Amino acid sequence: MTQPHRHTTAGLTVLELMIVIAIIGMGAYLLRAGLRRITKADLVEDAVELSAILRRTNQLAIEHGELHRVVLDLDALKPDADERFDYVVERCQGSAAIARNEAVRPDETEVKRATERGRQKLSLLPTDALAVGDPEEAMKRTLAVAGHHVADRVCSPAVEGISGDVTGKKWGRALRIKQGIRFKQVWVQHRDDRVTKGQVAIYFFPTGTATKAVIEMTDGSEVYTILVHALTGAVELRDGTLRDVDDHMLRNVMGDKEAKREADK
Repeated sequence: MTQPHRHTTAGLTVLELMIVIAIIGMGAYLLRAGLRRITKADLVEDAVELSAILRRTNQLAIEHGELHRVVLDLDALKPDADERFDYVVERCQGSAAIARNEAVRPDETEVKRATERGRQKLSLLPTDALAVGDPEEAMKRTLAVAGHHVADRVCSPAVEGISGDVTGKKWGRALRIKQGIRFKQVWVQHRDDRVTKGQVAIYFFPTGTATKAVIEMTDGSEVYTILVHALTGAVELRDGTLRDVDDHMLRNVMGDKEAKREADK
């Protein structure tokens, strides 16, 4: 006797539903991975460009025999601003000594106050007590009388030697912040703490040396790290974050690890 045919529609429907869910899940994964690859490409390009600028700045310091620096601006700015620089190359004239935790830009308000205090004190001195022909030197002496320390160094945007800038925009570069690219955090040898906002400078000396630094750049999910080595001024680009930043920052010129940072000694 012929057995009645049993329908398996319900079972097939469940199987088909599982397949559809699996396809949707795989599609979402591939879409997310694709978007991350596109964003990471922007991150890689910005990280590679900054690495190249740091290397060129090291060469400029040696070629011109002058202190140079790259100033990073970690403060978020509007992406549609007419002129925006997230980092700029500067040439410095004057003292090459780097003060610990120094401000990249002097506080103009405090300088004006110090100048006024210095002039008041000078008014009590003989007219020829600080006689000097150079107005700039006279200002420095005025500030010294006021007890206000001003580094004997003047830094301004580099005007030559940086390839790729044909528009004359002060040798500055902007990150792709519309794609989420930004500086995450920066460590430099002359700062006690990491920098997450404001400005920080990485110096390159005419001797070929540099201030040791670690720069983290991110697109919101991925991170690239740039290392600046002190002894040679060499610049190294790495995919991801360092397992231990101190492993780089505490290495001395012989490559041995110090027990603690100079500021803590």
